[in-house]
Amino acid sequence: MMKSMIAALVLLIGTSAFAADVYKVDTKASTVAWKATKKAGSAHNGAITVKDGSVTVDKKGAVTGGQINIDMATITNEDLKSSPDYQKKLVGHLSNADFFDVTKFPVSTFKIVSITPKAKDEVTVKGELTMIGKTNPIEFPAKITTDKGVMTGEATVKVDRTKWGLKYGSGNFFKELTADKIINDEFEMTLKLIAKK
Repeated sequence: MMKSMIAALVLLIGTSAFAADVYKVDTKASTVAWKATKKAGSAHNGAITVKDGSVTVDKKGAVTGGQINIDMATITNEDLKSSPDYQKKLVGHLSNADFFDVTKFPVSTFKIVSITPKAKDEVTVKGELTMIGKTNPIEFPAKITTDKGVMTGEATVKVDRTKWGLKYGSGNFFKELTADKIINDEFEMTLKLIAKK
């Protein structure tokens, strides 16, 4: 009886392992763009490089889990290209302890907890985002398609930075700030992630 139970368990584990496929994130083809705005209406935007990651898919082709790691030391700015001194200053500020403190926390991580289908190719993603050593749940709509062993995930994600302790320039925490100095609590990330078998 015990041998039969062990055999069944081994078979079950083996079948589950066989049924799952792992797609590796193509870091060169994947992009993460960011945009942050001020209360007065001005904005900055740039990009961050995907370090690595993988996505797990069941035998029906549905995503069951995964993790994406982002290299925070690669953060760049696009809108200040014509003013390289200001551009360098902004990137340095985003990289220091006022914001992402990339020397101490070089990697941000998004871990998929669940994906719920909504319509054709459209899903709701729930996961955990870790930045500057803090982890919080996050949820957003996304589009996921798979074609010939290549999976593409696209989403625009709004993140309330103050939940991770990023309070610099927040009008909700520093009431004395004038509108031109207030940085909105939410910033936006536009993701295009390519993963391959």
